[in-house]
Amino acid sequence: MQQTKFDRMMQHKFVQRTQVFCNTLPYAIPDGVQVDETTEESGGRYIYRLTAPNDAALNELTAHLEVANITYTARIREEGGLAGKMFNNPNKSFTMQIAWAIFIIIIASILLSGLPVKIWTDLTADAEYTIEPPKKGIELKPK
Repeated sequence: MQQTKFDRMMQHKFVQRTQVFCNTLPYAIPDGVQVDETTEESGGRYIYRLTAPNDAALNELTAHLEVANITYTARIREEGGLAGKMFNNPNKSFTMQIAWAIFIIIIASILLSGLPVKIWTDLTADAEYTIEPPKKGIELKPK
């Protein structure tokens, strides 16, 4: 199923984290950026891993790295957990799953409310009043 724009936005916000790898730390690190020493996952080329929580912090961090002429590389890491399972499934759209769930709840509540039975009984009920047949003879008064 195709991912909607909302699905991609939720995936970008809750699942994807941008990591910047470098050998030298910049003179200023924006608030919220997490600094760690790397492990063997970076291939052993970089010493520091900086994880940016949002795009604004990432843009500020890369600007500081470029001003200081520090070589860096950026990689996208996808987190697991509940958000990863909900928003990061390429075969299912989170938005369409929610839309179907709402649709099923609405249909079930209509069926369980007794509305179809009430409509059926109103439509099939016998008429409570009868229409009088028209009078057969109309009398005209002579002039």
